Amino acid sequence: MKILNLDNRDYHMHSNNFSDWFSSVDEIVRFAGEIWLTEIAITDHSDATLDFFQNQFGFFPSTARYNLAWDRWQNVFNWVNVIFWVEWDLLNENGDTCFTIQWLESDFKILSLHDWIYCWDVKKTTQWLIKAIEKNYNQIKLIWHPCYIWWKSQYYDIKQIVEVANNYNIPLEFNAKNIHRWKTDLEKLDYMLRNADEIYINSDAHTLYDLKESRKFAIKYLKENNYI
Repeated sequence: MKILNLDNRDYHMHSNNFSDWFSSVDEIVRFAGEIWLTEIAITDHSDATLDFFQNQFGFFPSTARYNLAWDRWQNVFNWVNVIFWVEWDLLNENGDTCFTIQWLESDFKILSLHDWIYCWDVKKTTQWLIKAIEKNYNQIKLIWHPCYIWWKSQYYDIKQIVEVANNYNIPLEFNAKNIHRWKTDLEKLDYMLRNADEIYINSDAHTLYDLKESRKFAIKYLKENNYI
């Protein structure tokens, strides 16, 4: 297993400009500099999730236009390199995905599966996720929190996902927020850490506290359990 970002880089977090964090892009970037991060990726949720927020809760996370983040936004606070990606949503049994925010897409995406979007046969979750990987492998930067505990996760075959990810040279994510909050299937995590070729350790931060503490907790977990 090769960990690609044991240094000060974090490639999964959300803003309140376009998603479900408490803080704005500017606040995140300022704080990232304060805790000595050198590179971060703002990976806000896709249009599918934003539409869900609107339909279920009657609000849209932001009135801002996402293209301004790419075309006009610049980091004026510090030397943190800021990247804008999209956290995809798996939509259906055909492996189709939603990969845009306000109809714009980034160069790279995180492939994710959220239970409020994905409403098909849970027993076939793995095969449909594999379809999405096979269709989009050249654009997927990493595969999201695959060891997360949720009611559909019992049907999620980590062995198959690791095998396919390795075949396509796609890193898997050790989700620091979930291990920090004890929402990680430790048996699946152990298999992933021992068999995946490449791993990212990302905060999946939704608060500044997540950003500051979660990756530190995850790295401590790896050391205490002799993974590194």
